[in-house]
Amino acid sequence: MPGKLIEPPEILKGALDGREVGEFVLETRDFRRGRTDRETYFNLFLRHSGRASSKPVVQGLFFMGRGDYIKPWMEFRYDPLVSFPGESPFDLEEMGLTDSVFSLLGSLIPAGGSLMVIYGAEDHPFSRETESGLKRKFPPPATPMGYRLWKAGFRWFKDWYFPEGWLEGAMKLQATRPLDEGIRALRESQARKELEAFVLEMRRRAVLDREAASALLRAEEILKELGSP
Repeated sequence: MPGKLIEPPEILKGALDGREVGEFVLETRDFRRGRTDRETYFNLFLRHSGRASSKPVVQGLFFMGRGDYIKPWMEFRYDPLVSFPGESPFDLEEMGLTDSVFSLLGSLIPAGGSLMVIYGAEDHPFSRETESGLKRKFPPPATPMGYRLWKAGFRWFKDWYFPEGWLEGAMKLQATRPLDEGIRALRESQARKELEAFVLEMRRRAVLDREAASALLRAEEILKELGSP
């Protein structure tokens, strides 16, 4: 008889529960079946000094994939501002911990799979600046959210700023992990051209607002990482 199917909550708990993000420990809860037995809704909480955060840092939907042809994906909301009973709020973005959260979530997504991060819902600069930057036609990796996805290893981006047919839900930035090294090289070459054009345009301007200046720094960091073509 075939072995029992490992269910999505088991995968999430195995990859995330007990993992440390700075001084915090991750805990997944509130699992609820999605459209199939391969999907689950979940909440990701932080624990600090033995107490769980008052609300989840991530609210997501995870699809575990099916065979070699339908790759895993995850769609989620991320709120960097977390609080615990009796304590002042912590801002994971200001603490430099967003990279760790995105890296751990990204570890569930293999080559060819995608992360889709909802923006425009949380009243936090991380979300607001991402939405504003995308509307200003900044390259997605130069926005706060896209930059974190790039650092987590994702290379192809799609901005779902106007859900097609009104069926895909909230605005979100989709990022896909390259299927192989050839595709990685192609995506990085395309990104280099887009980011170089953006940097050139920003440098031509006499004065940059704070948002554009931050996007310029991110673009320059990625170009430095990519090196010469």
